[in-house]
Order: sequence, then structure tokens, then C-alpha cells
Amino acid sequence: MNIRTRNFALLLVLLIATMRSEAQQDPQFSMNMATRLHVNPAYAGMNDGICVNMLSRQQWVGFEGRPETYLFGGHGTFTIPGINLRSGGGISMFGDGLGQMHMFGVKAAYSAHIPINFIGGEPGHLGIGVSAGLLQFSMGNNWRSITPFYEDPTIPNVAYNSGSFDLDAGLYYRTKDVYFGLSSTHLNGAKFADGGDDLVPEGGKAWETTFQMARHYYLMGGYDFELPSYNLIVLKPSVLVKTNLTSAQFDLNLVAEWNNFLWGGMTYRFTDAATLLGGINYGLPKGTIRVGYAYDITTSRIRKGSNGSHEFFVQYCLKLKTPPPVQKHKTVRFL
Repeated sequence: MNIRTRNFALLLVLLIATMRSEAQQDPQFSMNMATRLHVNPAYAGMNDGICVNMLSRQQWVGFEGRPETYLFGGHGTFTIPGINLRSGGGISMFGDGLGQMHMFGVKAAYSAHIPINFIGGEPGHLGIGVSAGLLQFSMGNNWRSITPFYEDPTIPNVAYNSGSFDLDAGLYYRTKDVYFGLSSTHLNGAKFADGGDDLVPEGGKAWETTFQMARHYYLMGGYDFELPSYNLIVLKPSVLVKTNLTSAQFDLNLVAEWNNFLWGGMTYRFTDAATLLGGINYGLPKGTIRVGYAYDITTSRIRKGSNGSHEFFVQYCLKLKTPPPVQKHKTVRFL
């Protein structure tokens, strides 16, 4: 069962019974290259510069109350004076809506970068990261019921909001061409306050529910392969595994990039969707703008009522390291 299907199941359970949820609740994205900081704090600062990005996702267009997700993030590289420790810091904010359930989160991340060379002798860094922040969960009260509204104690009869502290941690290793990461979100099992008698209008019956974030685990990896016969094209296969140890989801990705300018490819999410994606990289004097779009073709049973999913992202990166100038010399053979 995929992540979004579990969110619909969560909504159903909220309607029919008092519950304690441990389903997968993290937002789902197709352009995973733009969301690494959101799920793995060790990624902060791993790009040798300063990057900010924004992403918007409209899932299962055609359904009322469909999932809608927005993500904003920024991170950069710096060195801690005195101990000369390369580090990264960043911030991530997201909003995720599904029907009358809404989640907002903001968290700050720190990553310590340790130089390690063990993949073919190529220099790389191992990031050890942690992030902490606040999650805000809200529930609306615009329910449609065939019974008198306040006579069913399992239906929330007023809107409410509840906040909780949240903690993530992860590892991320990167060389010029290879990366892999392992992380976990919601380590502390963020728990949101119950509803109760204080939220019941005069004459109504009490309801209560306990909502808790389950720990989620992410395994990611990828490799940039330059075609030897045509080095302007770089193939970028990658994989992302998401699980809460109850269910799992697998994303297989393949992107081809031409001349560091045009890129495109596809993602296959098992039992859920096939995604077509593409975009451009536009170089500026001091940085690069990256723009991308993805369209999900739903492959699960929900495809009969869905017009697919749309995802758009834009990123700006400012490089802090200036590449050395390319030196060219004429051979004496042609003088």
C-alpha cells in the first residue's frame, strides 16, 4: 500500500473510530533530487554552495480534497572557525493538505562533513546530520454526516490545531559521481494533543483522537555516468526506498542530462505511478537556475478517477568555489 493510500485510510479511520495512527504520513514527491534535505539533514551543504528551492505538488487531480503539498528549502556550506570543520546548515518548510487534515512543518538542519575516500580512491565527504523543528497538525470540522452532527462522538465536531516537537537524523556520503544516504524522520514520534470536552459546543458529545507520527526510514543512492562515446550526455540512475517498517515504497529513477543544460527522464513508483519529468539548467554569472516539471501517470486502482499528478520545482544555487580556469595551448606542430 502506498503512502497516499495510507493517508486516505487514516482519514477513514478518523471518521469511524477513536484511533492512534502509525501509518506513513510524510509527503510524497516524484522529483526526489529536489527533496533530499527534507528527508535527510546530512545532505545540508553537500553541494559546495548555497541553494534555495521551491516545489509544488498537486496529486490525483480530479478528486475533491486531493493531496496538495508545498515545500521550501535552503541550505549551504560553511566552515566552523578554530576546528576547521566543513559543515552544512539548512532550513526546510512544508505544507501538506489532504481533505480536512493539514500538516505544516519547519525544521533547521546541521551536518558535519568528514572527508572519507573509500570508493575507488575518489575523494568524498560523509555528512552526519540532525534536524529539529515543529510540526503543526490541524483538523477541520466540515464533515458530511447522515446522522445528526453532534450525536456521533467519533466525528470531530469542531476544528482544532495541535503542535509538537520533531527530530530527524541521517548520514549522507558524496563523491563527484556517487552518493548514498540513510536517514530517519520523526525519531521522537511526535504526538498531537487529543480533542476533548473543552472543544465540545454546548449540548454536544465529546470526541477524542490521538495522532502520532511514525518513524520513517529513507535509503537513497545514485550514480552519474558519463557516456564514454559522447561525453556531453550524463546518465543519472538513482533509487529511493521509503518505509515505516510496516509498508514500503520503491522509486526507481533514470535521468539523462545533456551538456549540463537539458535534462529529462522517468521515475517508476511500484504499484502507484509512472512519472515523466524534465527541465533545464540555466547558467548565470554567479550561479545556476534549475527548473523542472513532473507528471505522474497513476497505475493504481485510483487511476479511474484521477487525471494524474503535477509537480513543479525551481532551484537557484550559488557556487562558493570558483572552478579553475581551463588552460589551452597550441601545439608547435601547427605553428
